[in-house]
Amino acid sequence: MNKTLELARELVRALEEEAENQDKVQLGTMQPGDIIVTNGRRYKILKQMDGQTKIQSVEFMLEGVQFDSDSSDYSTSDLKKRIDSDVLPVFEMDFDAENIVKHEVDLTTVDAQKDFGSCQCKVRPITFDEAREFNALLVNEDLPDWDWTCTAWSTEERGWKYSVAVVSPRGLIDYNNYYNDCGVRPVCILKSDIFVSKGE
Repeated sequence: MNKTLELARELVRALEEEAENQDKVQLGTMQPGDIIVTNGRRYKILKQMDGQTKIQSVEFMLEGVQFDSDSSDYSTSDLKKRIDSDVLPVFEMDFDAENIVKHEVDLTTVDAQKDFGSCQCKVRPITFDEAREFNALLVNEDLPDWDWTCTAWSTEERGWKYSVAVVSPRGLIDYNNYYNDCGVRPVCILKSDIFVSKGE
């Protein structure tokens, strides 16, 4: 009797999952520029990779936040700590923690200095190189402010201790001092085999 009941429960779970996915599409079938909607938040597809999909939030998930008070190194910044504590749990709620891919982020400066190395992230700001690569996809003129990248403009040795690359709502790339405030539209990499709701 117990085995029959357990089989029935498994069948119900499978049917519920199938019904839930009926109105969804597999993430890996979507194109750059397509929008995902989950829990009222919108994310844009930036790139399809081998079994993985890079996405960015369409709107700010943090507004008016300082990069850091003493450094342009993202790996040790207050901004990284804030994203890990406040933003990552939102992504985990939207996509489930096991579907978010931890990855290495190159922190080479805009002028190709390697002082800051790299860091491991699950969710983070866009890099300068990504801001160039995906520039047409980043434009959102409804945003009220520029958003941070995780790329320093240069180094203290070259006279640029305070500067971090930022992106305007129109896609312009410039720099801001790390002690000033900007918004954050985080990037993450997801497993492409999950099902998501397509939006406008």
